[in-house]
Amino acid sequence: MATEIPGLSPQIHILRGGEQRLLTDIGRVDPTSLDSYRGLGGYDGLERAIAKLGPEATIAEIESAQLRGRGGAGYPTAAKWRAARSADDERKVVVANLMGADPSALGDRALAEGNPHLVLEGLLIAAFAVGASEAYVAVRRDWTLAIQRLRAAIADAEAAHLAGYLMLGTDVSVQIALWEGSGALVAGEETALLSALWGDRGMPLIRPPYPTETGFQRSPTVVQNGETLAHAAWILAHSAEAFASVGSDASKGTKLVTIFGRVAEPGLIEVPLGIPLMQLLSTAGGGIGITKALFVGGSGGGAIEAGELDTPYDFEPMQAAGAVIGLGSILVTDADVCMVDTARFFVDHSAREACGKAVPCRIGTRRLVEALDRILAATPRPDDFSLLRDLSRKMRDTALCHLEARAPGPMLTTLEHFPDEYRAHAERGVCLAGSCDTATLPPLLAPLSGVEPVA
Repeated sequence: MATEIPGLSPQIHILRGGEQRLLTDIGRVDPTSLDSYRGLGGYDGLERAIAKLGPEATIAEIESAQLRGRGGAGYPTAAKWRAARSADDERKVVVANLMGADPSALGDRALAEGNPHLVLEGLLIAAFAVGASEAYVAVRRDWTLAIQRLRAAIADAEAAHLAGYLMLGTDVSVQIALWEGSGALVAGEETALLSALWGDRGMPLIRPPYPTETGFQRSPTVVQNGETLAHAAWILAHSAEAFASVGSDASKGTKLVTIFGRVAEPGLIEVPLGIPLMQLLSTAGGGIGITKALFVGGSGGGAIEAGELDTPYDFEPMQAAGAVIGLGSILVTDADVCMVDTARFFVDHSAREACGKAVPCRIGTRRLVEALDRILAATPRPDDFSLLRDLSRKMRDTALCHLEARAPGPMLTTLEHFPDEYRAHAERGVCLAGSCDTATLPPLLAPLSGVEPVA
């Protein structure tokens, strides 16, 4: 059942169920109190890392847990930390990315508002393991409650010598600064975030070199989203074995997932990676019998039709199905939702959020939206369906960042799974879902010739 937690933003509802780890203490811990967090074992993981393990063994613990980044790519966290630690530079930097690039995914925001010390502890552990004395928390400036609580948590941690100079009475020092930025889709790309953090325009850079080699102000930098850092703190407090006790063979641990749309209980849930989509959906009260498709991964994801709900919710299976995990959002649709219009919504979001650096993204996404508008208005050009496919392929082949490469995903997957809806809109001005207003569309003066079938 979805629960509204007092003290969190009203749109954040916690779904109790699945595998509670990161969400367990939200609602139990006072997010404004360091003593409350420490009373539940908070900062035990940081103390274990510094006092008992040391940097190399801390990275080995993360590697043993097989923690993969929860920001979307699923890159092994330990490999990123080790690359930065081994970089030939005395100055290292760690950045917590709480920019909420996917506004429909509420996991990072819930952690920042409901348990900010958990995120900070993970950030400090990462900084210690990498050998960084500088850490930044990059957060959306419209997350006012999260900013307030993160600032207070940083101050309390420094006053208790858990952060700042001479942490825990040792010679380890990590200075944390909070940076507020405007939320943008491109902030999910780490090089774009680092450019903005440096005071430049938030645009992605060509890689390599990777940030772990040349990052913030040309220093080796590790960028992790808030959920990844929270998992790191959990691992150091509970052990790698405990973390890896759930999940799939390829991806251990849990994932925060925001489920919304045509579902009985929308909200934020924590589930083991590898769980079938059908089971995930039923946990949130989803009407599997009436579900039409799931849009997994936000504007850079894709549609998975109801007949494929046995697909595991994991990085590689989602990619193979044409979707991505992303920051963890799932839009549930039913028979009354038009796939063409929904795809157009996602592609339009990518077009509006394009940073403008790469021509295929800046112009290509707009051309995709224009073609979809013509199809929705029953005024397609003879080559519009070919345009959708060919332009998407060129965008993926020439993409500067993964946001550009993934932008056509919702359109391509719906075009594959629901070709009749595209054809009905294009040829007859009819919405098979009955959700688009086609009454005012002008009738076709002649049958369309040369419109390439989509199936």
